[in-house]
Amino acid sequence: MFRPDLQGLRAIAIILVVLSHAEFPFLTGGFVGVDIFFVLSGFLISGLLIREYERNGRISFSRFYARRLKRLLPALLFVLAVMTACAFWLLSFTEVKAQLGSAIYASTWTSNIYFALRELDYFDELAVNDLFLHTWSLGVEEQFYLVWPLLLLFALKFHRKNLPVNKQKPTLVFLGVVIFASLSLCLYLSTSAVQFAFYLMPSRIWQFSFGALVYVLFTKSSIAVRQRGFVFYSGLVLVIGSGIVLHSNLRYPGVWAILPSLGAALIILAGSGQTDNSTNPLANPVLVWIGDRSYSWYLWHWPVLIIGFSLGFKNQPWQIAGLVSLSLFLATLSYKYVELPFWKGRYSQLKPGRSLLFAILLMLLVVAAFFHLLRSSSESEMLDMQSNDWRLDVPGIYSASCDAWYRHARVEPCLSGDDDAERNVVVLGDSIGMQWLSIIPAIFTQPDWRTVVLTKSSCPIVDEDIFDKYIGRVFDVYRDWRNLVLELMQKLEPDIIVLGSSATYDFSETQWVEGSERIFEQLSESAGSVLVIAGTPTLGFDGPGCITRHLSESPDAFPVEECIAEDRNGPARTVANYLSEAADRFPNVYVLNFNDLVCPEGTCQAGDPNRIVVFRDSQHLTDSFVRSLIPEIRQRINKMNILLDTQ
Repeated sequence: MFRPDLQGLRAIAIILVVLSHAEFPFLTGGFVGVDIFFVLSGFLISGLLIREYERNGRISFSRFYARRLKRLLPALLFVLAVMTACAFWLLSFTEVKAQLGSAIYASTWTSNIYFALRELDYFDELAVNDLFLHTWSLGVEEQFYLVWPLLLLFALKFHRKNLPVNKQKPTLVFLGVVIFASLSLCLYLSTSAVQFAFYLMPSRIWQFSFGALVYVLFTKSSIAVRQRGFVFYSGLVLVIGSGIVLHSNLRYPGVWAILPSLGAALIILAGSGQTDNSTNPLANPVLVWIGDRSYSWYLWHWPVLIIGFSLGFKNQPWQIAGLVSLSLFLATLSYKYVELPFWKGRYSQLKPGRSLLFAILLMLLVVAAFFHLLRSSSESEMLDMQSNDWRLDVPGIYSASCDAWYRHARVEPCLSGDDDAERNVVVLGDSIGMQWLSIIPAIFTQPDWRTVVLTKSSCPIVDEDIFDKYIGRVFDVYRDWRNLVLELMQKLEPDIIVLGSSATYDFSETQWVEGSERIFEQLSESAGSVLVIAGTPTLGFDGPGCITRHLSESPDAFPVEECIAEDRNGPARTVANYLSEAADRFPNVYVLNFNDLVCPEGTCQAGDPNRIVVFRDSQHLTDSFVRSLIPEIRQRINKMNILLDTQ
């Protein structure tokens, strides 16, 4: 029986996902929409299989797999093809290669495995914004569909053969075992290997089983009318509340995923056993309309947003609203002309064998096409090579072993200068702090000065724990490394410490001020002077990519006005004020703010009028640009009258 309330639940799920990915400020946990889809799929697919078994005494695997392929594959491959073509049209070849890394896997429903096993690279910002990252959930679903009929058939045959009196018991035991085993695995991996917990089907199958459990227990029964409203609204509060309260700085899925999963199960339960669901709030025609198109909208929304962000629309509300509307419009078209014809239209009557053979051949063809595209030479090969050079325009320390990122807490300094130098300057910071490294030898010159570099990417020089989005948890390595560095400073007693870190860490005002103050207190006791370089504004889009796109159109005209972002200084200015507030409490701690040099009057640009590329990605400065600022920075430091005889 068709249940419009379940289509409404699909609508809630997709709205949560889309608004979250569009960075809607009050919906930080909108990613729970995927959990809702998992529970709902488990309910519907298990019901389909169980009803077939009850009618026929068997399950036709070929018909089941053919139905899934006709339902899901055409729209997926169509979106992959269209958005790949758009990427080649709108983005530079370097961006395309980096952001289509999962395309081959997405077309075969294995992108979740690709993302789970992908090696992290802190500076590979483009790959993080993969155009088909969202297809990981489709991979999880398809892998569930692959194994679930077999597992469920085993449980159904067992209870028919051995326990005819209580037919549900073996199935319930089976579902209970799957839920317990998968949830246990999920909780374990969420603390030890969060990528596996998030992306792989075995740690997610408990959510599908949760939906199946609701079907087995309640689909042929009905809860009391007076209880129905309580159950429904309890589920709705859990779902919407999870979308509002949860955020990316949590170990997820883990125990938190139980909340939206339970909420979805309660909503499904509230409508079970009813002959008329029209009074259910989720049966609203608008929600049903959106729910019908939820699969197509899910396919379109992410690549449309990512390409828009790559073109500079990030953090621009009206442009983002336009992107969301565009994705829904495209979803409406593909639902009508691609999804429906294969699902319920004229192509839906293809025999299972032919459907399976056609689907496999089509996937192989698409894989071959992507393989060729991503390995073919670019028509703008020279520009592509130049773009890579800009991205590699970094301080020399990154070719050494100074930065271990999250891998360990050992302090491994990089040294330059004579060991017998009279003075020591220590440069301390994350990758944003290190982008200023080239000014150090120009101001603290050899042979009088020796430079000691201590860096850990993504680690703020603030005495506060930080959730690392790359590894999915608060990592003790950062805290341990900072403590070891502070101990080393007490032994080394340098003349000058220059430190800096990003202004984008998700700290409150109290955390910024008090956490910085605790660091400054210890460093000020160890060093003659402490210079704090404020974090720089972000560009908001990939600088080299924008420059390359415009140079390909007009090679002789270096794009300055075409690759700008306005009003970018606000967050960095706020954090700089926090640092100044903390520094004012110590007589030898000084804040240096060069952000007016980076983004004059709040306007950041990918390249300056001197044809120097300013940003090597969306937030890090090129070493060439930093070197071009050395004369101005030297004057500013000398005017501060805090460094004596630095030349």
